[in-house]
Amino acid sequence: MRLLVLRCIVVASLTGLVISAQEDQPSLAEVLKAAGEYVATFERTASLVAQEDYSQLVDNNRRTLRSDMLFIPDDAFGWIEFRDVAASDGLPVRDREERLLTLFTKPNPDRLQQAQRIAAEGARFNLNPRGTRLNRTINLPLTAIRFLRPASQHRSTFRISRWNRESRIVSLQFTEQYHPRLIDTSDQAAANGRFEIERATGRVLVSTLLLQSGKTLATITVKFAADKKLGMWLPLTMDEQYRGQGIVTGEAKYSAYRQFRVETSEAVKN
Repeated sequence: MRLLVLRCIVVASLTGLVISAQEDQPSLAEVLKAAGEYVATFERTASLVAQEDYSQLVDNNRRTLRSDMLFIPDDAFGWIEFRDVAASDGLPVRDREERLLTLFTKPNPDRLQQAQRIAAEGARFNLNPRGTRLNRTINLPLTAIRFLRPASQHRSTFRISRWNRESRIVSLQFTEQYHPRLIDTSDQAAANGRFEIERATGRVLVSTLLLQSGKTLATITVKFAADKKLGMWLPLTMDEQYRGQGIVTGEAKYSAYRQFRVETSEAVKN
């Protein structure tokens, strides 16, 4: 009789552990809500500029870029990222001021076209494999977390692939389903990837974006870290790789974050 009672106690204890573990498992809705709120908070404070030191390698050719990376608020897209290249391989970019003036003082009434113009300007210094030109406008540190915006979450299917109870970190995978695609390609390829998300705050610690377009597979991984001065988690590094007709790799580091204000004025002519 004592043995039977002991077995019952052990079974009850194990059952309690299983139930407790299940209750501790975060739900998908909870994770998406927290991540969406985190991204929305970032959008409201996205008037930022950072120094970017960026190295690209293709076919044993290396290019180094030093740029200001601007994160500009936008009502339609949440934010726009702009790589303002100041120096390429140590040489100053001569038309920098004129280029910025044209972009921001002669805005296109079509927000999408304006955003595409800005992205294309930042991409014109990219290295390409011999005989091939890659349309690389996704090599920006916040491209992946656009899929976590509350306004964009409906575009993708999400699933929790791993839950670490000790670190309280959730691994969240996504696959884009919606048309038109958030990232435009000639073959309308669907993006996918994963995020490492802090459960309590919704903060994104690591983002990985995968995009197979034609014969080229793009992989872009961004690691985030706390900026004590601004009190925000911001991109720290970006690693990219393109495999297809040749291999392109890139490494970027971000530092010296500071905030700025966007001011506009209109002069009325009599």
